[in-house]
Amino acid sequence: MNLGKTMPMKVKKANGELAVFDEEKIRNSLVRVNASARNIERVIEVVKGEIYDAIPTDKLYRIVFRELKKLRKGVAGKYNLKRAMMALGPTGYPFEKFIGALWESDGFNVRTGQVVKGACVSHEIDVVAKKRNLTEFVECKHHSSNGNVCTVRNPLYFYARFLDIERREVAIPGNTIRKFKGWLVTNMRFTSEALSYGTCVGLGLLSWNFPPNNGLRERIDRAGLHPITCLTSVSRPQKKKLMDLGITLCSNLCERPEVLSEIGIRGSKAEKVIEEAVAVCGAEHPLHARH
Repeated sequence: MNLGKTMPMKVKKANGELAVFDEEKIRNSLVRVNASARNIERVIEVVKGEIYDAIPTDKLYRIVFRELKKLRKGVAGKYNLKRAMMALGPTGYPFEKFIGALWESDGFNVRTGQVVKGACVSHEIDVVAKKRNLTEFVECKHHSSNGNVCTVRNPLYFYARFLDIERREVAIPGNTIRKFKGWLVTNMRFTSEALSYGTCVGLGLLSWNFPPNNGLRERIDRAGLHPITCLTSVSRPQKKKLMDLGITLCSNLCERPEVLSEIGIRGSKAEKVIEEAVAVCGAEHPLHARH
């Protein structure tokens, strides 16, 4: 297929906009998930053979993901991260547990699903994280489909709740030296208004790609905390059963491989699932470590 410079191939984004196909974007995304140079070139060649003008980015993603699964499932799981985050639903509770684990990786003591008293009313807070004299209150906004955004209404509403909580907390004797911070976290993105307002009032904001180079994707990669929904060797119903049993992370499964038998995965199938989980999170193989 001719991908010459005279007629650049286009891709269609989820919002309907057209953009020039950029081979380097695919290459960089594969480098980020530690795909080997050989496998990267294999995937790129397949993409070049199947791409057509105005191909939806979702179709392009599926081509890359399909080829990665053939080559190395652990890498495919990491590449699948954004969709895996969308699959942490539909209740949002697994997403809260996941974000709590992310805060724990930064040294915080974490509780999820808390009811916290404010000066006026009580508030349900998704994550309460404490470290030394700092307490952070985290609101999680999970979206299960691509294209959803957090609008300015989200930080407006949460900031009002945070102020009510902070007002009561600072009035408690002995709390004058404590610091409090509110965070709004989403697996998608913030609108420009939401970013402007949240930044202006001092809320911490964390989305898939914000702050730049320190967004949700980068923090997950650095912490090695990949969700169980990354795994390609487990069906969607099986993933739900694992999350119901408290297995939110691939590392949870590496620590508790015996839980697979509780959902009917045994023998060589269980071994394959654990091998993929190990490859995704970079842990020592738990079944081998016990020998």
